[in-house]
Amino acid sequence: MPVALLCLGVLTACSAQIPGQGRPAPVSTGTPTPTTATPTPPPRFGPGTVTESHRIAGAVVLVGQLLPHLVETCTPSGPFVNPEETEGAGGLFIAGTAVPTLTQYGFVAGWASCQTAPDVRASTVFVAEMSDPDSAAAAADALAGSLAVEGYEAGELPDAPDARVLSLERTADQDGGDSVSLQILVPMERMLVYVFHADVDAEQAAQNATLVLAEQAELLADFTPTPQPRVPALNPDPFNLARRVIDTPGESTNYTGSYDLDSYLRVALAPDTEQQILMANGFVGTYLNQSNDVDGLGYQAVVYEFGSLPEADAAYQAFRGIEETEFDNRTTFVVPELPTTPCYYFPAAKGSDVLYQRCYVRVRSYLGSVDVYGITDPLDTGQIRMLLRAQRTAMDN
Repeated sequence: MPVALLCLGVLTACSAQIPGQGRPAPVSTGTPTPTTATPTPPPRFGPGTVTESHRIAGAVVLVGQLLPHLVETCTPSGPFVNPEETEGAGGLFIAGTAVPTLTQYGFVAGWASCQTAPDVRASTVFVAEMSDPDSAAAAADALAGSLAVEGYEAGELPDAPDARVLSLERTADQDGGDSVSLQILVPMERMLVYVFHADVDAEQAAQNATLVLAEQAELLADFTPTPQPRVPALNPDPFNLARRVIDTPGESTNYTGSYDLDSYLRVALAPDTEQQILMANGFVGTYLNQSNDVDGLGYQAVVYEFGSLPEADAAYQAFRGIEETEFDNRTTFVVPELPTTPCYYFPAAKGSDVLYQRCYVRVRSYLGSVDVYGITDPLDTGQIRMLLRAQRTAMDN
């Protein structure tokens, strides 16, 4: 059950477009460009807003499964619950370019996913729920204008005729080779899709961006956004698991909440492997608490429910295998109170002195994990030992 502390950054990877395969099918959104839009203001922010962002997560393309060379997660990623979050540090857009438009056209909630390679190649997908289809299309038009800055010029994607495309080409200099960056906006009914894609040449950028858009269109075809009046009433804990997760120290992040299988895979460290494990063992659902403290530490506690004790135990062993076989930077340590519990520490980034600690625990059909981020001494286990004991008790309640 390794869940990414996504606000802090982790590694993940996946599978691909094979060179020489046929061109992707044209992206058809069924949303004509309107002449006018009359958006409805979004519901007031609350738990339902965060819940809707987690619902959207399950309909956002897993870029790593399409483009295997993009092996690292990056920011911006995760939930967005108000327009202001989309700009500046941790956001998607340059300050002053997006907030007015998203506000005007009734932004409700969204989710972003970001993958990058060690070179210039990268892809970010942001799916935003807007007031209505006309508002999504009008927002796409407005953003295509406001984002045409710092050298970006209008372009096109032959297989995505509804897309608003901005392109920027950079020639080789002392910092690296040639690169092409695309910003693409496509309205898909109530949803507004934004893709940023950087690649080594224009042809490859267009092919890969179109592949991402086509997959995103398929996912959204099966997604029904919650009618705005019903968002505040969304159940933030449909699997009744919040009571089995400890409250982590500090200020809660918007990752906190419930996840079904599809949405959980968007915060998983190894989505392909974990999907197989969860589906094979009667996965019911998961609940995650994540927070950041004033002391600079980050915390995360997660609980998963499975169909039975044997299935939970099988998942427990399988996730332990992920930690020990899919990652080469894990060092084990022992918690004296629970000596058989698998615990690991590892650097937050290659060469970093800042560490993660992670421990696992299973009680009946429940599986839990506890993470502490930001320590610098691997022998400093006081916090995670305390949290692990509390998490075990919560699961056994």
